Amino acid sequence: MQGYIYLIFTIIFETVAILLMKLADGATHKIYLITGGICYATTFFLLTMALKYLPMGYTNAVWAGASTFLVYVIGAMYFRDKTSLLEFFFILCILIGLIGLNFIQKVK
Repeated sequence: MQGYIYLIFTIIFETVAILLMKLADGATHKIYLITGGICYATTFFLLTMALKYLPMGYTNAVWAGASTFLVYVIGAMYFRDKTSLLEFFFILCILIGLIGLNFIQKVK
């Protein structure tokens, strides 16, 4: 259970880091840039802790996929990033893959 908690926080901190990098507008807003860097450092610490308890391939797939999904959704909704039906389909494939990985992990 502890590994999953670390993994969830890894996903959250990376998502926040990416959003802060967007808000930094290059390096125009340094506070966002610095805070995003701190979030990234925290992400790697949390990922290392998650890897103590969870398999490496599973952890990396869930971390990358969940973060990608969250950033995509927030980008489309909050930042009004342009998106297409085809992009949405492939993001949905990532989500289905994450659900499948979690299902398989619990069956083992």
